[in-house]
Amino acid sequence: MKPGTGFVVLLAVVPFLLLAPGLTAQEKEPGKQELSGAEHFVARFERHAELSKGAPFELTADDKEALKRVRALKEAWPDHPKVNELYDRVRAALMASKGETIEITPQMLAYRENQRKLTALFAEEAEKQWTDFRAKLEASGTLLGNPFPAPSMRDVTLEEVVGKRVLLPDFTYPTNQFYDMGREFVHVGAGVKGYYFVEIGNREWLGPYEAVKRYRRLVNPKLPEGGTWTLVGRIAGLELMVPDAGKKKIGPAFWGWRVIPEAIHVPGATFAVFVENDERGGRFAGEERLEEIKAPMYTVRSVPDDVTPERLVEIFATAIREQNFELYLDCIEPRHRETPIALSRIRYHWDWHQIRFADFYCNVTVVPGKTAITVLKGFDEADTDEGFFLTEEEKAKIRERAAPLLEEALVWTKAWNEKGVQYGSEKPHFLRRHEKKRWYISTYSDPF
Repeated sequence: MKPGTGFVVLLAVVPFLLLAPGLTAQEKEPGKQELSGAEHFVARFERHAELSKGAPFELTADDKEALKRVRALKEAWPDHPKVNELYDRVRAALMASKGETIEITPQMLAYRENQRKLTALFAEEAEKQWTDFRAKLEASGTLLGNPFPAPSMRDVTLEEVVGKRVLLPDFTYPTNQFYDMGREFVHVGAGVKGYYFVEIGNREWLGPYEAVKRYRRLVNPKLPEGGTWTLVGRIAGLELMVPDAGKKKIGPAFWGWRVIPEAIHVPGATFAVFVENDERGGRFAGEERLEEIKAPMYTVRSVPDDVTPERLVEIFATAIREQNFELYLDCIEPRHRETPIALSRIRYHWDWHQIRFADFYCNVTVVPGKTAITVLKGFDEADTDEGFFLTEEEKAKIRERAAPLLEEALVWTKAWNEKGVQYGSEKPHFLRRHEKKRWYISTYSDPF
């Protein structure tokens, strides 16, 4: 290299280094590609938040990519207007991902406290009646002293055992349910200690069992549908059966004492007995005073004739929350409660509503401004858009020929948990009314 040429090369390289991307101080603003890439992922994040309709949601890979890209831009260009706009949009979408919230007041949770008091009150009454029942049973002289080991057919005669009453503390339903020759039983016991076969395809079982279900429906929705209970029954005979729930009986047959139920005790919850002259077949402890005890806890007792669709949905939710079954029925469209099967379906969905209000949400609000009313049949004179184009004479002719007026309302609701966070998304509820009379809930099975 010639003397002085190194200095010339250095002078030539220095400007290149100063101008080369990535090798110099940071650019004054982000590139278009960086901004458009971030904009794409932010828009997808916003769309996800919009579709959630207020419900909390987990961030997807695209949502996290939006956070990552906008953070990099914000750290590099904290004062750039477009970057700040993307930053604000991401913050809004991120807050939306945590769910919409409201303040939960003590009044909104009062029904749960009332439910706890009610459960404790009926449990106390149940234990009192169960204690009295057992005392009378032991004093009657008909109680089999110790159910296990079960009396052996080789050691006793039928006359010594049939007619005796037996107390079975390990009655497990429906786990131990099985069928034999078209009859339905629950087995209690084991081969080593003997068996009792409790017959449950009769009124003596259905009476107290349905009473337990009513207790669950009207007092304590947290009570499991089945479990290990104590059953009292009368020994009615000796049977040879295979206590196997499968269609193909693969186990051995056992002799056991057939038992006709008389009472069910659910420890810590309720006590139900068979009542011969009651059309329902039985009752649970304290049932005769149920409405007397619950009435002061109701905040709504009837549906006004001029109720609006929004207010009816609120009353419907209140009836479920406060366990007011009669008010719940009065909210439902009459055509849905005309037959025993229809009423059974209504009770089924009532049970599910009770579980949801006990475990998932505690308050329901109507989304304002979204209610829509549609004419399904007939001619609505109040429709100002149609009326604008029709004369009075034309309206009269249409009225004569039109079907009876049937309208449908669509009301949207949001449900909130005890922390004030929205549960799930907005839910639709359909209502109907005939000839401008009262509104009724049509889709009563829908959750909130």
